[in-house]
Amino acid sequence: MRIESVRAVLAGYRKIDPDMERSFALVRVETDDGTVGWGEASTNWGHSYPTVFRAAVDDVCARHLEGRDPLAIRDRVADLRVALDGYLGWEGLTSQTVGAVEIALWDILGKTLGAPVHQLLGGSAYEIPLYGTGTTMFEQSAVWHAHYFDQCMDLGFAGVKVRLGRTIDGDTEAVATVREHVGADKLMGVDSYWFHDPDSAIELCRRIAGYGIHFFEEPVPQYQIEGLERLQHNSPIRVAVGERVYSPRMYAELARRDAARVFEPDASLTGGILSCLEIADLAARSSIEVIPHVGGPTVVGLAANLHWATAARVRLCEYDIDPHQPMITDIGHNPGLALTDLGGGHITAPTGPGLGVDVDEEKLAAHPYREGDTYAELFPEHESGRTAAGSGPADASGA
Repeated sequence: MRIESVRAVLAGYRKIDPDMERSFALVRVETDDGTVGWGEASTNWGHSYPTVFRAAVDDVCARHLEGRDPLAIRDRVADLRVALDGYLGWEGLTSQTVGAVEIALWDILGKTLGAPVHQLLGGSAYEIPLYGTGTTMFEQSAVWHAHYFDQCMDLGFAGVKVRLGRTIDGDTEAVATVREHVGADKLMGVDSYWFHDPDSAIELCRRIAGYGIHFFEEPVPQYQIEGLERLQHNSPIRVAVGERVYSPRMYAELARRDAARVFEPDASLTGGILSCLEIADLAARSSIEVIPHVGGPTVVGLAANLHWATAARVRLCEYDIDPHQPMITDIGHNPGLALTDLGGGHITAPTGPGLGVDVDEEKLAAHPYREGDTYAELFPEHESGRTAAGSGPADASGA
């Protein structure tokens, strides 16, 4: 068996809350016997640079992979590292691209052997409890955000994650309102998507700690390791990182510095399935909880993360509860993965061969990529990590 073709496939749709184009970056690998494997490089908000990803796949990866054995996954990953690491870099887009191809190769291996990926990794399927992700509709009231979680609470989800990014007072009100609404027995995380600097994050943590917060995700930019370290050592809430931590090497440094106590790897951006298992092993040695970051990819990225999470025996997983999820519901027949399928508040990795998901290419093509605003353009203050008292009109004090 040899790799016949490797190409990027871009997709998208118009998101409702907030109103923005949501773009997705997939890779399609086909072998000379007609087996097709799918991989993904999308993250919580899709992919911010899909055309750059397409160039990396079509112009670089394809010529280093075509004609080679798809079942020798580690060898193919090594090929890609040689092709990409030298000048494109070791993290970021490189990790996303390598991860997408690696996922597609696992899909091919599983289909060839007639086994789901989690079984190839030594795992057996089980029901993984879920928490539901909130939304960045900051113009809406705290009560609106509390009721945003009604459907997932009715389905029996284990908990919720509240999106922060207003003012310290406004975020405290949102947390208090959501806690009262969902009840004391539900897990609650919070996520500010790089909105804070360490000082404002520490202040906010001290205000909301009494509401029983399981973790604080992305309080400050994750490349600011000294700031994360200072925050974790002065915060009553555990710091969670992962949405923009791109490699086992980066996670190892965070563990060494005790800069975060919850790790959230995502195979679609952290270099693939094997890297996520390496991160899970690292976390276990450091007594760090692992909660996969699965905030809204297509069925391909969702399944990939469920397979390694199953092998790692995680105890909790993220799920995007936006009711409009065409990349889950509309691109193939994939029972058990849509929000409305999740009665009991848990999810199970697909049990079919490979990733175990159906990608109908005609249906996928009905959701084409369209250029539009990225998250950073809609919420530039959430990318700065400079929100603190005295920083201006949008500062954390609300002045």
